[in-house]
Amino acid sequence: MQDDLSRTAVLVVTDPQLSGQLQTVMEELDFRTRVIDGAEGPGAVAELAPAVVAVSCEDQMAFVHRLLDEDHLDEVTEVLLIGDSEQQQIALQDWLAQGRAFFLARPLDLGYVRQLLLDIRSDIDRSSSTPADRNQLDAVLDQFGLLRGSSSAMRKVYRLLRKVAPMDTSVLVCGESGTGKELVAESVHATSSRSDGPFLAVNCGAIPSELVESELFGHEKGSFSGAVSSHKGFFERASGGTLFLDEITEMPLDIQVKLLRVLETGRYRRVGGERDLASNVRIVAATNRSPEQAVSSGVLREDLYFRVARFVLRLPALRERGDDIVGLAKVFLAELNEANGTDFSMSADAETCLRQHAWPGNVRELKSAVEQAYLIADQVITPEELPDFTAMELDVDAGDYLRVSVGSSLDETERRLIFATLEAVDGSKPDAAEALGISLKTLYNRLNRYEQEAQG
Repeated sequence: MQDDLSRTAVLVVTDPQLSGQLQTVMEELDFRTRVIDGAEGPGAVAELAPAVVAVSCEDQMAFVHRLLDEDHLDEVTEVLLIGDSEQQQIALQDWLAQGRAFFLARPLDLGYVRQLLLDIRSDIDRSSSTPADRNQLDAVLDQFGLLRGSSSAMRKVYRLLRKVAPMDTSVLVCGESGTGKELVAESVHATSSRSDGPFLAVNCGAIPSELVESELFGHEKGSFSGAVSSHKGFFERASGGTLFLDEITEMPLDIQVKLLRVLETGRYRRVGGERDLASNVRIVAATNRSPEQAVSSGVLREDLYFRVARFVLRLPALRERGDDIVGLAKVFLAELNEANGTDFSMSADAETCLRQHAWPGNVRELKSAVEQAYLIADQVITPEELPDFTAMELDVDAGDYLRVSVGSSLDETERRLIFATLEAVDGSKPDAAEALGISLKTLYNRLNRYEQEAQG
């Protein structure tokens, strides 16, 4: 067992039955519990430097305000706010949306509480263990929904997801291309109260601008040329579930206005329709660029940003995830072995190569690299079977010039120029298309082809 202080759990709970339930679960998981009267103030909690603080909100709201608004707690301390009504959760909305606390509805789901505390305890164990112990802990990657990883960066993501998933608030996922933003959206859906409903994903930048409104909200027969029948849009088909709006910063501004109206009023109308329809979807949006920069550059409306970004989740790049790189590579290799009835392995030198690469394409690039190596390896993947990472690195001089060797193919030169330009404009596809002198549709066609070639 770790040092008791690293597993201290403080309860500010006046209900004896509720306090007893929490103490039982916490002590079974080796937490050292302390019960404190809210009248003692947040300072009494801070002195104990607890890993967990559980507060019943019905009669402790003044204490909650002081605890969270006056920054009494360390950043690693997790706060569990407990309430028994929808009105109570609404009163806590701002803290929940900022990721400052979990909300546990009464009567408590003790299974959920146990899993949450297990997750917190595992993070404590990792932070206080030796390197040898961590290797043993990470032998099998942790998983939340469809996401895998045992790094501290990913475990922080898991905790945030546990906070936001039970809520019905909109979520904005930020992260580089290939970090798994759609997997986050699917995991939020799968662990929410809407899990029995549909999950639909739409790439806002891949739909021709003249069809975006029809695709989102639907249209009536004869509403425009080519509308030979009525059509249900994404909002209608996702009713009761979750709608994932990928690359929301690529959505045309006029459609952003209409989307904002739907989110504010909860109602929309098909193109050519005469009656309003009620919206019943949870929005999870995503972008691979800084949303703040998108607002300042005028490609994302500020009012829509604030409406969508009720809860902002930033995904770490693969290069920030340490041993997750090799762990994920082994997971992908195990999946290939299972699918093909093989027993391939990976050499220590190959693992070293994987750790040393910067992975600009993130998890998507890693999976492609493992698949390519698997196809040409003979039982054991060595550095020779892995892609030539040094040749793949963009060679951009100071001053944003791309240096290309004489004899390079036009196709490879175009590919490198496109990715270098995307990097220079922080991933903004409209800005990259404008700089390259091509249409946005042409850029997407090129990127889709590159992805298909990598998968092939």
